[in-house]
Amino acid sequence: MKRLKLKGIDKFREKLPKFSGKKIFILPIYCLFVFILSLMIQIYFDLLPTIITVEGALIYFILIFPVLGVTLMGFIAIFLVYQMWYQRDRLKAKYGQLSYQKVFLFGFGGVVIIFSIVVHNLIPFHQWDLNFWSQFPFSIFITPLTSYLTPISLLLGYIRFILGGFFCLLGMMMMFRAIETFGFDYMTVTYLYFPEESELQDHKIYSVLRHPTYSGLILLCFGGMIIQLTLYSITFFLILYIGMYIHIYFVEEKELINRFGDSYKEYRKKIPAFFVHMKDWGLFLKFILGRE
Repeated sequence: MKRLKLKGIDKFREKLPKFSGKKIFILPIYCLFVFILSLMIQIYFDLLPTIITVEGALIYFILIFPVLGVTLMGFIAIFLVYQMWYQRDRLKAKYGQLSYQKVFLFGFGGVVIIFSIVVHNLIPFHQWDLNFWSQFPFSIFITPLTSYLTPISLLLGYIRFILGGFFCLLGMMMMFRAIETFGFDYMTVTYLYFPEESELQDHKIYSVLRHPTYSGLILLCFGGMIIQLTLYSITFFLILYIGMYIHIYFVEEKELINRFGDSYKEYRKKIPAFFVHMKDWGLFLKFILGRE
């Protein structure tokens, strides 16, 4: 039986002579370690309000800790991914063909942390200590907003889970199809360091979305937000969304404008970055289902 191979994986490995052969397995181990560590840090911040004993106005201060955990990891993630762009010219001048190998672990680590933030938004951490979180004012931040609509709260709860699950599934399928279509080498920004080897990507999905892979991550986090639909989950989603938007707008697309000029500026005005216009959902779904 012919073994399936991920598109672009050979091109990616070609740029990493240090990880040749079986050494490539260091990468998934590294990614798993970063993912678990990042998730544990966020969960630790989630649990801090239940550990710290305070009174008076300080009670409201400890409510910030879960938000601080996600914000901290989001900042670290964006900083690590940014190194791929920030260090490029210096590394290329110093290491030439080995420049990508010197920095890609930073980018990988940042992307893995972003994924951990997405997964974290699916975790109902308040369930681990209901006695604490059921108290006022803590209960306000972990109570699903649909619960306040008492007559139909149960029905809205079911709708919340179905709709949130739909967006989670949509996000996962979007990321899978993006990697399958464009290749692992493009998803890992290999050609940021080797632009002379890149090929023009003119797939139809770019006529409705500027960043399909990031869109998948955001849809997945959005689904988690809807499933929880608490003040915390909404805040966590906004932190992820704003952080990714800042990186895209001021880092990635800044380079694309330098490369393509005013044509990309016009393209950016017409095509959304993450969320498809309603009129384009047909093409969007065709791409996800592989029927474009």
